[in-house]
Amino acid sequence: MDFFTVDTITGVRYYVYFIIRHETRQIVQFAITQNPIRNFVRQQIMLFREQVVEKSTDLVRMIHDNGGEFFDLDPYGIQSVRTSPYAPNMNSIAERFIGTVRRECLDWFFILNEKQLLRILTEFIQHYNSRRPHQGLAQDSPLGYEAQTCGQIVCRPVLSGLFHDYLRSENSLT
Repeated sequence: MDFFTVDTITGVRYYVYFIIRHETRQIVQFAITQNPIRNFVRQQIMLFREQVVEKSTDLVRMIHDNGGEFFDLDPYGIQSVRTSPYAPNMNSIAERFIGTVRRECLDWFFILNEKQLLRILTEFIQHYNSRRPHQGLAQDSPLGYEAQTCGQIVCRPVLSGLFHDYLRSENSLT
């Protein structure tokens, strides 16, 4: 888990909190706030615990930096793994996502407010998890993708045409 910042054209700074699954590179959860404090992180951890930890039979480990908003997660059934100071490569998968979301998405938009940022990030993360190929996953997407063999090819714009998904139409008889 980590935070990254997004500044709007009006000068407001938002902090985007996210949790990424190490094995699959899937963004499991994200949230936006103007105040990245412990209570906000605690609420997000409780949501994560309800959705993932309580359903998992494996030990869940959470890698995070030494920021003041992060705390010991053992009471939530999550083993905390803190990175060493000045060693961003210890959490390289999260750092790589931050670079990707900036280069491929946020650098192309003028962000006006939280509602717009939420819409953009929701659509990008859905694309990132389901359709975007990842080199670390042998060009697969985090949720997996099975190629379609029948139907007419249709183009679906993502993020107002910043990306395009090419799919086969299911209702076509070609």
